[in-house]
Amino acid sequence: MARSATLAAYIILILVMLPFDATGKEVMIVTSGSAAPDTCYLSRNAATLERVPLDGVATWIATPVPLQIEGKLETTRLASGRLARHSSGDDRADVGQTLVHRQRIPESHIAPAIADLQSADFNRFNSNLIHCITGNAPGPMNWFDDQWWNTICHNIGMLSKVAKQGGCRGLLIDPEVYSYAWWGYPMLTETDGGTYNYRRGNKEFYKGKTVNQVQDKVRQRGREFAQAINAEFAGPVIMFFHASGYAARQVLHDHLERWPTIDEAPFGLMVPFIDGMLEGSTDETIIVDCTSQSHGWIDRPQLEAARKLVKEDARSLSEVPELFDQKMRVGFTYQLGLHPREEAIGQEKGVPLPYESWMYDPAAPETNFFSPEKLEELLKLALEIGDGYVLFWNYRANWWLDRPDAVVADGAPISKKSRWVPPVYWQALENARNSVLKNN
Repeated sequence: MARSATLAAYIILILVMLPFDATGKEVMIVTSGSAAPDTCYLSRNAATLERVPLDGVATWIATPVPLQIEGKLETTRLASGRLARHSSGDDRADVGQTLVHRQRIPESHIAPAIADLQSADFNRFNSNLIHCITGNAPGPMNWFDDQWWNTICHNIGMLSKVAKQGGCRGLLIDPEVYSYAWWGYPMLTETDGGTYNYRRGNKEFYKGKTVNQVQDKVRQRGREFAQAINAEFAGPVIMFFHASGYAARQVLHDHLERWPTIDEAPFGLMVPFIDGMLEGSTDETIIVDCTSQSHGWIDRPQLEAARKLVKEDARSLSEVPELFDQKMRVGFTYQLGLHPREEAIGQEKGVPLPYESWMYDPAAPETNFFSPEKLEELLKLALEIGDGYVLFWNYRANWWLDRPDAVVADGAPISKKSRWVPPVYWQALENARNSVLKNN
């Protein structure tokens, strides 16, 4: 009898730890952000980090060779690991941020990260992701540059290799534009930056090219991008902070500004790119639109509207709706320290820039916009209405600090703006996840 009871308890434990609810919906609550651990810190401190009831971390890959940064030779991969981007903010310090640079990522730059992840003993973090950024190119995007795109596809293949060999669930891609134009045809074809400021393009790249020709080329690049991923990882989850749902919002809904067609929308080229990825990827590949543009939407009607934005509106823009139905999923993005009106309130109070989560108060969690109770209810809704994927992007609120005097292991670098997260928020995560398993 005792043996049967022990076996039953063991089976229950295994079921609880699996990333699927009883309906077969994959459940992934994953955190990302500038304070996420790199692969070194993650592997060295897995047991401590896994006290937070998340399903995984979108981790960074620190470059293992010294770099010349601001005239000095800097070591970016530290023995302790890092819990912050390199102090210079130089994109070369993190391999995932050099995805669209013109240098090919060598095997030697990813080998330590693979070793990190393979050496780690993960019990809870079964859905880790490799974090990468597309929007910090060192110059305007040229979709017709075969040599550059060969390099980009090589680089995403290298990151996918880390994900696969490191036992991760897939990739997290941030497509936001931080430097030069990527996703908007009008931006790509403006050289002087008069309208679009620094997010300018280069009209010489697109001389004689119609918008339809550009869209066709972008779709081709999406196919190549997906094929490069699948060459290393046959069945990944590829999470985007936002994907074609963002374009749908820009052209089909009232917005700060509304554009007549995707031809003119700042994010319009994401539609053919995602179509290409759907065409070029394996049947096992899952692409998640985490609808980060709606991160302040918190009630049932708003979350249902966000789901419709992807499942219906973005689908209506797709040229491959059957593949869209097969592979696209809806997720939600949240920032724990966020207050939707923090910028306006900061301006009213004369608070200096930047405004990132400046109102977050870990000592009084009930006063935060996302109180523990509100976060729990929101996560329950998000897991019910979405397809099981929740992504946190945290800036000031740092999951890995659990009290005011908490310090990170081995003196690892950490942002001075990080603030601790009281464990009542951990319980909110656990309660929401357990509710989904119980109700299904």
